[in-house]
Amino acid sequence: MGEMDEVVAEFLAESREGLDSLDRDFVTLEANPKDSATLARIFRCAHTIKGTAGFLGFSRLESVTHAGESLLSRLRDGELTLSPEMTSSLLAMVDAVRIMLAAVETTGGDGNEDHTALVSQLHKLLEGDAGEATESEIAEIHEVHEPEPPRPVPVVAKPAPAPAKPTSTPPPAVKPAIVAAPIAHEPEPAHTPPVAQEHVEAAPPTGDKVAGPTETIRVDVQIIDRLMDLAGELVLTRNQILQINARAEDTAFSAASQRLNLITAELQDGIMKMRMMPIDNVFSKFPRIVRDLSRACNKQVRVEIDGKNTELDKTLIEAIKDPLTHLLRNAVDHGIEMPEDRVRKGKPAEGVLTVRAFHESGQVHVQIADDGAGIPLDKVRAKALSRNLVAPEALAKMTDEELCSLIFLPGF
Repeated sequence: MGEMDEVVAEFLAESREGLDSLDRDFVTLEANPKDSATLARIFRCAHTIKGTAGFLGFSRLESVTHAGESLLSRLRDGELTLSPEMTSSLLAMVDAVRIMLAAVETTGGDGNEDHTALVSQLHKLLEGDAGEATESEIAEIHEVHEPEPPRPVPVVAKPAPAPAKPTSTPPPAVKPAIVAAPIAHEPEPAHTPPVAQEHVEAAPPTGDKVAGPTETIRVDVQIIDRLMDLAGELVLTRNQILQINARAEDTAFSAASQRLNLITAELQDGIMKMRMMPIDNVFSKFPRIVRDLSRACNKQVRVEIDGKNTELDKTLIEAIKDPLTHLLRNAVDHGIEMPEDRVRKGKPAEGVLTVRAFHESGQVHVQIADDGAGIPLDKVRAKALSRNLVAPEALAKMTDEELCSLIFLPGF
């Protein structure tokens, strides 16, 4: 890899980290438009991507981010007030940047997609012409700029202190759906397919303070996976030596084998921790998903997240991302009622979606619950009968909990 290739790889890694934080920050800013710290953090991220894109010659990427940066600048200076239309357009910019970064990674260029409509929309908002920023126009822009498919999530690795290049990443109405993931205690060989320019994520500094010498470094994910494979082989070899030692009567060999056992266990534990990631890598996407979907459904939904620092292995983080997102979408689309229906029932117009992760009995539990209408058991019975999933006799004897579990049957 040449020097310029390394610069581009670093640009891709840091830009994607920044975009992940922008999704969360924009939703936070929309709820509190006067949050100057969040707005400043968003502006810095957009400015950094724009400047680096210009340096590397990605003109389309520079043009889109420049339009977004100009709007953010006027918001930061207090010349404009953030509106839902502005937030939607700026989030459309984030999606467009993701697509162009994917093109940079695969082709070396920033793609051939036409982002003129998005740039024009941002300029209209910049000029204060918010009346023309209709929801239909913004929806069309979002249709063009769908985010790239999910990519492997980076792992946080914390090796011994070493000089490293610092990063600049900004910092019960329904029975909960539960996903339980066992915590592994033995390393298993990991066979992750090669991913171009995928790196381990260095821990970002907190707040806006200038960090001192960093104690984290970027490590390629494939190196971590190779270490996992070697650790697995080492554990097998250690077990063989311990079996031989049980039959031997050599005191020196026994002492050496016990020492090997201790070191192998510590090494295994250290490598396992290198692969552990906070579940916030998944949870941080949820506010943006809920915000976009609730607006599309004309509903008012707030998401509350607890336990985002709960850690899971990298492979489990990747495995639960899509199922959790599907549960979240179903909760907003089917669980939460329309505002007028909620008010009629004596509920607040705004629905609440609660996402929680916690340790219990050696497992990590993830719960998603909403305060919506619940599961209509009469409809569940009718659907199960119409599709011959359960015999009528068995259906009549089922408890409410057993009826609810029928929704997980294939073909329901």
